[in-house]
Amino acid sequence: MKKLIALTVAMLPLTALADVTIYGNIEADVESGKSLMNADQGHGSQTRVDDTGSYIGFKGDEELGNGLKALWQVESYLSVDGSDINGNGSWATRDSFVGLQSQFGTVRVGKLSDYMNSDMETMDPWLYGQGVNGLGTMTRFDGRYNNAVRYDMPTLYGFDFSAIYSVGENEQPDGSHQGNGRNHGDAWGVGMGYQNSGFFGKLGYMQFQDQGANGQDGNYWRLEGGYHANNLLVSAAYQESKQYGSDATLGSSNIWGRSSNDLNGSVTGVGSFGNSDKIETREAALTVGYTFGAITPRVTYAWGDDAKVNGSTQNNSGYNQYIVGVDYALSKRTTAYASYGYTKYGSDQYTNGSDDSEHTVAVGLQHRF
Repeated sequence: MKKLIALTVAMLPLTALADVTIYGNIEADVESGKSLMNADQGHGSQTRVDDTGSYIGFKGDEELGNGLKALWQVESYLSVDGSDINGNGSWATRDSFVGLQSQFGTVRVGKLSDYMNSDMETMDPWLYGQGVNGLGTMTRFDGRYNNAVRYDMPTLYGFDFSAIYSVGENEQPDGSHQGNGRNHGDAWGVGMGYQNSGFFGKLGYMQFQDQGANGQDGNYWRLEGGYHANNLLVSAAYQESKQYGSDATLGSSNIWGRSSNDLNGSVTGVGSFGNSDKIETREAALTVGYTFGAITPRVTYAWGDDAKVNGSTQNNSGYNQYIVGVDYALSKRTTAYASYGYTKYGSDQYTNGSDDSEHTVAVGLQHRF
């Protein structure tokens, strides 16, 4: 059967395959340090091999005439470390869509990123897995949405604009609701940015309909700005979020989305978060990097303020994070990297007040094709 399939593909006319582009990214590292996150791998000091974001994609387009073009893409995670850390190997786990493009912009339908995930995160250029040698905590809400429609305006005088709407599809024909009981579960967001001569500014916003058990809407927004040109990167970011309890958007039942037996879901008298509990956070980050030939050293500082739960400030519930590292370009497509990250959490988040930090040292390799 395999030989028959291979023969069939070989016999296809070249014109049938001419508009298909195969692309991807393979990356992995060796990490060591103290982790509070990997409940399935144990806590405390550990050394592991992590896939840090591998994927493969197929895309193409077709000219339809009168300036109109059809677009399509199927992109999927890979886990080259032999685990399912990036998913179970199913198709279309990353941005996958069909769409149309014209002089008025691009419309896509499928599984799509919000603006923060696709066009922002300039303060987080790090390659990392499950450790704290990247801003996975600050970018925990950035993501991709099923059942989504997204519009992108053509860039005009350095300005861009994007809007996305994701249909939750929770309503049933009989009027009941599936999943966690949210009435609709829809999500929508907008993003806009400006770039000129290396200077940039970007703003993104996402809202989650009926996130709370009592119909409350969650949201988060981020502002980024800085300079990226002439071998220099300076990027600063500030964000705020309002989320509700153990909803899946949080990633876990604790404030910062860290899933651990050591990291409490209860701080200063607040029990395990329910779907009606409102959790408000404020965070900021600054990254500076400079390229010397093939070498790019960087440093990042990130800060999370004491959170509010149901309007009450939770003392000692914030975090401070520090990352230093360097990339070495072996070629235009292959990069070796090393980094060290350290995060100290407020002691009131822990069952053991002295166990309030994580650190990760990593050495890895990335190849893009």
